[in-house]
Amino acid sequence: MQPNETNQSAARPAADFNPYAPGYDQNPYPALEKLRAEAQLQYWPAGRAWLLSRYDDAVAVLRDSKRFTADRSEWEFASVLGSAVLIPELEELNKYGLFSLANQDHARVRKLVSPALTPRAIERLKPEIQAIVEDVLDAAAAKGTIDVTLDFAEKIPARVIGSMLKMPKGREELFLRFTDAVVKCFLPGMVNPQELDGLRADMREGIELVKATIEDRRNAPLENDILTTLIQTEEQGERLNKGELLALASALIVGGFETTVHLIAFTIYNVLHRPEVLAQVRAEPDLLRNTIEEVLRHDNFGKMGIARYALEDVEMGGATIKKGQMLLVMLGSALRDSATFDKAEVFDVRRNTNASIAFGHGAHYCLGANLARLEVQLAVGAFLRRFPEMKLLGQPSFGQHPVIRKMESLKVQLNPTV
Repeated sequence: MQPNETNQSAARPAADFNPYAPGYDQNPYPALEKLRAEAQLQYWPAGRAWLLSRYDDAVAVLRDSKRFTADRSEWEFASVLGSAVLIPELEELNKYGLFSLANQDHARVRKLVSPALTPRAIERLKPEIQAIVEDVLDAAAAKGTIDVTLDFAEKIPARVIGSMLKMPKGREELFLRFTDAVVKCFLPGMVNPQELDGLRADMREGIELVKATIEDRRNAPLENDILTTLIQTEEQGERLNKGELLALASALIVGGFETTVHLIAFTIYNVLHRPEVLAQVRAEPDLLRNTIEEVLRHDNFGKMGIARYALEDVEMGGATIKKGQMLLVMLGSALRDSATFDKAEVFDVRRNTNASIAFGHGAHYCLGANLARLEVQLAVGAFLRRFPEMKLLGQPSFGQHPVIRKMESLKVQLNPTV
């Protein structure tokens, strides 16, 4: 059975778009500007999705929970791909995941989870995160020349998440394998069949670790512990069930790893290759927070966008999005829309970033945004402070990834004068 790709409107030509073309990861913006200029909405046959590239439309769709859903099971091609049949471990995580819950259950779970992830709750983690960052930097300093991605950015989130969830030490490699397996298996069409057994094994090992940790914490609660908070939180007699706890703890590992790694690497690159920005941030350290927001806007590491699925036929931009079709909200394009952002192509650390939708918008705004922001702020701030003479060595290299502009390597000489 092959998916029907004839549903696009005859009045709307197919998008000439290929996020896997050579050079796209290094600089996707000419392609995104072309999309934005050509039409409000275009159909992308290779991705079986509609592409929405303008800011106002992006916000409108992300707010619209009546006509669009984040629940992947509503996708008309979900049964064709058969991911749940191929990968039952993924189905175990998806069944109670936030993107799979009906609107009422989604709202209930978010209400129960939110107290554990407020800015105040996350701020309590600051000393732990700072200590981890300094420890990683101590090891990096001994090398002189480092790869920011491998030697710094990838070392921090796994240890932070392990500390947050009070998991056994030395599980960073498992977190990395678990994260990689879940991300790849969300797109089963991208998985090499020879890889599947290994990916499933990594996913099973990660799931078993999370389950065991939840049971340990249920039997022996800890103070100031996010997992204990999730287990004990109650609202009007409602508590998170076992499936919801598993999905949420796994989401913290998977979502908290990939996003934070790339935001650290992209922020360091964007600061170091702009001497004027580096000088501004060094002179005014408080500008770092806004600089991170500007990186998210100006050089977003997403390859494509946020997926939504039509709950009914929707007329938009002279086209009809059929029930069950996917719509990709192209964040990298929307956040460069000059109709919303003055001089959108300019990297401005003093820009008002209140309009940013980098972490989503509406009912599905990212619950982990506060944690990611704090980790990146502490990591990049310490990096800039400890190595005042550092020098960027060439341009970053990018590796293959289905949904992220994966900055695979970024070389920096920490003490050029030594």
